[in-house]
Amino acid sequence: MTRTPVHKKVVDLPPEMQSFNALNAYELDRDHIRVACQLSDVHEEVGELAILRVSMVSMGVDLEEAFDEFAMAFHSTRTRGEILLEIGGVVRLHTGSGWRTDVLKSSFLIGAYSLDTHADFVFGDDGQIWRFDGTSTWSQDKVEASDRIFNMNGLSTDRLFAVGGNGLILKSRGRNWDPIEVRIGTDFRCVLVENDRVLIAGDHGIAGYLKDDEFVLFETGIESDILSICSFKGDIYFADSDFGVHVLSADAFEPVANLGYTYRLNAKEWLTAACGEYIFQFDGTNWRGIELSYNGGYKAGPFDTTFIK
Repeated sequence: MTRTPVHKKVVDLPPEMQSFNALNAYELDRDHIRVACQLSDVHEEVGELAILRVSMVSMGVDLEEAFDEFAMAFHSTRTRGEILLEIGGVVRLHTGSGWRTDVLKSSFLIGAYSLDTHADFVFGDDGQIWRFDGTSTWSQDKVEASDRIFNMNGLSTDRLFAVGGNGLILKSRGRNWDPIEVRIGTDFRCVLVENDRVLIAGDHGIAGYLKDDEFVLFETGIESDILSICSFKGDIYFADSDFGVHVLSADAFEPVANLGYTYRLNAKEWLTAACGEYIFQFDGTNWRGIELSYNGGYKAGPFDTTFIK
């Protein structure tokens, strides 16, 4: 009888049995990005999280870190470092002295955010928000809600918002988070605090902004889920689970790029979009893209972007 070999590491699997997905991608400089990639078997029984430095020009890939775990989120800022969330309430925080690991008593952590030089946050089920004191301890904020929290954004500790399930919107008041009632039952997936506006979007194409604690809707024309919002060169971009990238024009949405399922947007000199094994960048006029894969090592190859329209 021939037995199917048991693989303890996902990197031992043949390529056809592997599943590859970029959690997030950030621009390091004009031609380099940092990408956190989840490599797993198709049944998600074994996995590896790899953090890569990739050249968008030469296609060179450097493996910076690898963890034999399943990850939920990767968040990076230029000033505070990086946060990696793993299943089981594991939080890895990277600072100048390396990675520290904490295990929080949380049912399920799904997102992370760093508020410039002020604080680091992780959040997830049951309205849980954890805050790092900058030295040694994670502790829970007080949240007057129990819905899952999907995203957080802000400009300062006085202007910090979080959004989540069943139309949840929270505003930080110190270590307390107060809900803003907008009477919308749709899950909110993303939030962006941009100057005097708080933009929010979520499932079934819902998007709008807060005006004196009132939610004003945009005409999106989108039926799929809006998963990310980003400000780039004075415009607001949205990414959704079906088409790709849209831009806000007046109070309506205009299509920008048909990338397919797009779930993370980040911006610096480029607008960087994560779409599964594909990473795309937009400079305001032109697009470029790469396809990431694993075959005896992590690799990047150029991707033809002439299809984007």
